[in-house]
Amino acid sequence: MTQATNPGDEAEPGTLGTGEDICPRCNGSGRIDGKTCPECGGSGKVTEGIGGG
Repeated sequence: MTQATNPGDEAEPGTLGTGEDICPRCNGSGRIDGKTCPECGGSGKVTEGIGGG
């Protein structure tokens, strides 16, 4: 089952080598100026790559 991605996601949720993090734009609140955060879609979370290189 595929989950929708948001503009702030680096990859689709559940992709190997990724993890969930707090949205840096809204600081995890899901809202900016009383509106839904455009980066996380209101969830307060984004999917980012993890790991070392």
